[in-house]
Order: sequence, then C-alpha cells, then structure tokens
Amino acid sequence: MDLNAIASLSSALVALFLALFALIIGKKGSTNLILSLLALAISGWCFGQFMGGVVAEKSAVLFWTRFNLGCAVFIPVFYYHFIHSYIQKKFSVGWLYLIGLSLLALDFTPLFVADVAAYAGYKYYPIAGPAYYLFGLLAVGLLSIGLLRLIQYIRVARPGQANQAEYVLLASAIGIIGGLTAFFPVFNINLPVISHYLMPVFLALIIYVIVKHRLVEIEYVLTQSLVYSILTVFFTAFYALVILLSTQGLQSVTKYNYQLTVILVVFASVVVFQPLRELVQSWVDRLFFRGNYRLKNEIRELANENSKLYHGLLQADKLAALGTLAAGMAHEIKNPLAAIKGLTQILPENCADPQFMQKYHEIVPRQLDRINKIVNDLLDYGQPNKLALSKVNLGDLLKDVLSLVENQCHKSGIEIINELEPLPPLVADQAKLHQLFLNLVLNAIQAMPQGGALTLSCANSSEKEICLILADTGQGIPAEKLQKIFDPFYTTKETGVGLGLAVVQRIIKEHGGFIEVASQPGKGTKFKICLPIKPGPSA
Repeated sequence: MDLNAIASLSSALVALFLALFALIIGKKGSTNLILSLLALAISGWCFGQFMGGVVAEKSAVLFWTRFNLGCAVFIPVFYYHFIHSYIQKKFSVGWLYLIGLSLLALDFTPLFVADVAAYAGYKYYPIAGPAYYLFGLLAVGLLSIGLLRLIQYIRVARPGQANQAEYVLLASAIGIIGGLTAFFPVFNINLPVISHYLMPVFLALIIYVIVKHRLVEIEYVLTQSLVYSILTVFFTAFYALVILLSTQGLQSVTKYNYQLTVILVVFASVVVFQPLRELVQSWVDRLFFRGNYRLKNEIRELANENSKLYHGLLQADKLAALGTLAAGMAHEIKNPLAAIKGLTQILPENCADPQFMQKYHEIVPRQLDRINKIVNDLLDYGQPNKLALSKVNLGDLLKDVLSLVENQCHKSGIEIINELEPLPPLVADQAKLHQLFLNLVLNAIQAMPQGGALTLSCANSSEKEICLILADTGQGIPAEKLQKIFDPFYTTKETGVGLGLAVVQRIIKEHGGFIEVASQPGKGTKFKICLPIKPGPSA
C-alpha cells in the first residue's frame, strides 16, 4: 500500500467520523445536516480513490473511479449549500441538486469517464468524457462563489462569529486548493496532485472549529450521549432484574405471565425515567463538566442576585422620582398660595379700598391660573395622551413656531437664523411636535435676556431619521447642572416650573427619537433633536 492510498484511506475515515458526528446533531439545524452530507461525500470520494489504488484489475479500477467521482460531483453542491446555510443567506437549491443528479446519472457512462489509463506516475487515471469538463467548471464556479460569500460574511459579522468564520474560510481554502489539484492530470496540467495530503488538514480544521469554536453544540452532544448511554445500561439491567425476580419472588402475584411482566416493567420505566434522567444529567454535569457546571450555577446565582438588586434599585428610583416630583410641585404651588393667602388675610380690612380690590382681582386669578397650569403640566407629563399620528412637514411646522416668537425676539434683540434645508415629511403627532419645538425656542429666548442669535440647522440626517440643531448664544448651563435639566421641576431660571424640558424629552421618546445637549457657560447651549421619519416601537 503506497502513501497515496494511506492518505486517501485516512481522509475517508476522518471524513466518515465527521459525517456521523454532525449527523447526530443534524436534527438541531440544517447547517449541521448539510455539513454531514458534505463530509459523507468527501469520505466516499476518498474511499473510492483508495479502492481504485489497491485493486488490480482495470475494470475494478474503472468502477471505483466512477464511484469516487459519483461522490465528488456532490462535494461542490453540498459545500455551496453549506456556506449559504452557515451565513444564513437564502437561495433556491432545486437547480443545484438537479445539476448534481444529472452528472451522477452520466457518471457510469463514457460521457463522464471514457476509460482509465496510466498517467503521470499513476497506474490508472480517468480519461475524461465531455460531462467531466462540465463537472470541472461546476466545481470551480460553486467553490469560488462559496468562498466569496464567506469572505463577504466575515466583513460584516460580529467579532465572535467572524473568528469562527475565519477558521471555516481557512479550512475551505485548504480543502478547495487540494481538491482542485485532482483535476490537473485530466486537464493536462503538469503539476502535482496533493488532494490526498491537504484533505486531512481540511477535515482536521473543521473538527477543530467544531470543538473549539462551537460550529456545533459539542458539549450538548457529549452530555446527552453519555446520559442516555447510562440510562440505557440502567434500564437494561432493570429489565433483566425484574424478569429474574418475577421468576422467583413474583410468581404468586403474576403467575409468571410474561406479557404482564413486560407491562409492569414498561410502566415502572415510564414512572422513574424523567426523575432518573434529571438525576443522571446532574451527576454527569458535576463529574465530567465540573467547571461549566460551577460556572452555570454561579451565573444563575449571580443573575438572581442581579434581578433582586435591579428590582430594588428600580423601586428606590421610583420613590426618589416621586419625592422629586412632590418636592418640586410643593415648591411651585407654595409661592402662588402664599400670595393668595396674604391677600386673603388682609381682605376684610380692605374691602372698601377700590385700589386694593382691583389688585386682589388681578393677582388671585393669575396665581390660581398658575397653580392650574402646574397641575395640568404635571398631569400631561405623568399621563401623556396617545400620539395622533399624521404626515407632518417639519419645515413648515418650524416656520410656524418661529413666527409666533418673531416679535418677542425682535423686542429682545435676538436674531433668528434659519439654516434649515428642505426636510422630508415624517409621521408624527403635529401638536406635540409644535409643543416640543416651542418649548425649546422659548427656553433659548429666555436664556438670552441681553439679546443674541437663535440658529436652527440640519444635522447628520439619514433615510430613517431627521436630526436638527437648535443653538443659542445665551448664558449657557454649568456642567454640574447640565445632567439634571431634563428632570421634572428642575430649572436653572429664577421663574419657571421646571417641566418644559422634561415634557420635551418625553415627547421625543414617545416618537422613538432622542435629544442631546451641549453647553458652555457664557457661550450658549446647543440641542440636537433626532426624530424617526416613521415612529418607532415606543410610539
């Protein structure tokens, strides 16, 4: 037996092992099943080469040559299918397998292999028929496209997936280079055939990827195989023991009725199987996968602790938010109530004073309106209405908002700079967007009591979202206060409820967007608002 035959037989056995191993877990997914078929085709191809090298008669060599080529025609087919399944790229497989079956039908005719003859140191090598050349083109085409698909997948895959795919790519490149050298003598290419030597490397790399990088769930297979092997031995012994006991101690009850004994054994097996399986599973995990078992337990315990901690923090956060709301609301309502109380206390003494009564009738309703606005703003913040979605022209909406404050800006010496480009329509609640941008514009105006510039411009938008920049040249916000500006009842102004920006943030979140803020004291504040063109899940 020469070195080529030994290499072919070794490759056939390793490929058969890979095929059986992948077949065991092939039920979990099509990728594993296709990998099993690919390995089985490689095993048949290598075994046919081995047999063709050891048999003596020319007719036997021709048979085994056609046998190995019958397996070989499906190697590029299975590989192409495997790569597409692995990268989860759908394609129609019918035409592919139809071509493979057509070549297989021609395999045992002179159209595929006309004969075998001595060539380039080989005792016998196939003399190609017309269909053989079509097979060569098919193999080169499918294997090359499969490699390109895999390379494209690696470029966009996540790091863990890309690392696994890189090993698959390396194994594929080695296997394809080795396999294609088998065509050299047929196409009169005077280069050595090294398929016998590179194929074991390809198979070893695939097995390495399976074991090391979890191309398939090896731990699951090993654990379950061991568990069911132990259970099989147990129930075999259990059955034998019950039969033995029934012949001795149970004769008075069963009269050694064989059918009844079998029913009792099956019933007992059904009752004890699941508890026993869980017990054996736990024992196998502890004994053979001790590190993973401990790790799983630690992760489970850590997850439970994290869940308790999370719920505790969530509850504390709710209580803190409730305290903030209560304190803020009490503070905001306290001032108008104090004014009303003061005027009411001196009302009996000043009923006849027209000037006092005029002042009373001006201040009290105004303060009551202020309290009413605080309550309504809080209710609107805490229980927002459902979005009334419609197509909104954001450019026109922003022009309307700016027109409302135009006179106020002119009196305050504030220049409005509108750098907005034409904006695509978006699906949103027009009234709430109007409230959102009006709040932001009014905040910017209040931040520039000495005048300045209010600029609206477009940021980096995309086909999915519109991003705008609203910037002022006002007083700015200190860094320590910047992270609190969206909190309810927090305000940097001497007068104000502190719900404006909280409502702004809520409206943006309802639409599935986000808001960012950057500010420097003395240089102004810049808000970036991004809204999806179509509302997200939060809407």
